[in-house]
Amino acid sequence: MEERHLVRKGMLVYISTEGFRALVVGSGRVGRRKIYKLIEAGAEVTVVTKEEPDGLDEDVKVVIGDGLDFAAKNIDRFDLVVAATNDPQLNSKISELAKQKGKLVNSVTSQEECNVMFPAILDYGKFQLGVTTRGEDPSLSKRIKKILQKALRQETF
Repeated sequence: MEERHLVRKGMLVYISTEGFRALVVGSGRVGRRKIYKLIEAGAEVTVVTKEEPDGLDEDVKVVIGDGLDFAAKNIDRFDLVVAATNDPQLNSKISELAKQKGKLVNSVTSQEECNVMFPAILDYGKFQLGVTTRGEDPSLSKRIKKILQKALRQETF
């Protein structure tokens, strides 16, 4: 029997995130990647985590506490929510809350719970390329990004 994949409808869109207020719940390895991507993109980032994280940029506001409780009380203050904990059920609850409030949301544990995804980005100053598999295979996006980096050398542009 042929395996069928759910193909999500969507489109790549460039969003100017300068001044966006982003909430990231979780500060593990994957959460940190999202945090730094958001900072590089000009967002004001608030991170909610259960324990004091080491080495986060001083521009990041850190709240020690329960991510779901914080999100429930403060979600209206944010434009974008990233559920980046190692608990899929918690991420699901945060994603659902964000969607109910009409927020952009990314969950690191479930593509179905996202209405925004972070593509693998190649930035050449004059232009950017985004590679995405619609959340189905992030490691494939990274591999394709590496291939493109080799093919498109920075000095060419």
